[in-house]
Amino acid sequence: MAENFVDRWVAPEIRLLGRSVCAFRACGYTGLTSAFLVAAGLVICQGLSLLVLTYITLGACLTFLLLAAATKVVTGEEQLIYYHHEVAIVSVSALLLRILHQPVLPYLDVTILGLGMFLACGRMGCLMVGCCHGRPSEWGIRYRAEHAAAGFPHYLVGVRLFPIQAVESLAVFCTVIVGSVFVLKGDPPGTALAWYVAAYGSARFCFEFARGDTDRPYLRGFSEAQWTSMLLMTGVLWAELIGFLPFQVWHFWVGATLIVIMLGVTVCRRFTSTSKYRLLHPRHVEEVANTLQALSDGSTLSGSARLHKASGAPMRVVRTSLGIQVSSSRIRIDRTWINQYCLSREAGTLTEDSAKVLARLVLQLRHLCGAHELIKGQWNVFHLLVRAPDSASNGVDDLAHDRNPASYRSPI
Repeated sequence: MAENFVDRWVAPEIRLLGRSVCAFRACGYTGLTSAFLVAAGLVICQGLSLLVLTYITLGACLTFLLLAAATKVVTGEEQLIYYHHEVAIVSVSALLLRILHQPVLPYLDVTILGLGMFLACGRMGCLMVGCCHGRPSEWGIRYRAEHAAAGFPHYLVGVRLFPIQAVESLAVFCTVIVGSVFVLKGDPPGTALAWYVAAYGSARFCFEFARGDTDRPYLRGFSEAQWTSMLLMTGVLWAELIGFLPFQVWHFWVGATLIVIMLGVTVCRRFTSTSKYRLLHPRHVEEVANTLQALSDGSTLSGSARLHKASGAPMRVVRTSLGIQVSSSRIRIDRTWINQYCLSREAGTLTEDSAKVLARLVLQLRHLCGAHELIKGQWNVFHLLVRAPDSASNGVDDLAHDRNPASYRSPI
């Protein structure tokens, strides 16, 4: 019930003062206002100049617009990448403060906290329109066709996605609150700046594992944002070691922990037999979704997935870039309709764990909620059997027994 309410609440456009406005822009303007109010309050409490803050705000807005325009020229599409804007705005603000002969660190403290408030509101805008979305999950947000019309991936319409945008928004909001406490307590200038970079960077590094959008670069299996988090954390530690920022020993341990996590994840991905990371990578999820759609409606595949006829049988078989082969059929046993998906690997062996991962993904992408069972058949082919909604409850068990009495059954 709660999930259905949230699904209806999330919309790309909202009613505001009797008018329909873009939810993302509304959250952006709210974030800009909130950012200035938070920064202004902290400036007043420290006895700093509101006029200087106004200059910083105007410089930040101009930097934001120029960077967004430059990114659109280079990439050919509008992209708002938070880390790019954070680095650019902080750098421009520091340069402006030098030109104005103002103390740099006190103003950078309030600037970074203002950016945090802007981000917290902006991520709620992302939640509303569906950008920066999470991965398929048992619990989460289901976006609709109106979101796809506004740019949301069509293959994820109706699929529950983990609301990572809301989680990040809450985390950033809490980070801003703690950073504001540091400023109001009179901690040394730069403490809030270092706190925000370290706290948000470590959180963002972890949040990236739950992100499901495909149009982001990866290097060695880690996203651009994760590498940026590591670089900024290293920069903070270096600034503390040379005395530019107040030294905090816990920053060293946070940085070391991120390195250990990165190394541990790399080792696990390299030696695990399930290849779960590759199977559930956002780009492979897109491939699987497109292949399932092609099997359903007979459409032409795009991207890395390939379609071919199975030899000796009029069955369409889809092969992804990872060599995963998928075919589907709908069969009837007595009065029971069963949706059958066959999963195998073109080269090598499809492990049981990998088959379970793929089976869950198929259930999520095809919105299948009937009784289901995963069966290992001959030639290392796994059969995912899903009872159609209008079929008898024992249909799956009957089919599994009739088709292959000696088959291996595995709960998903």
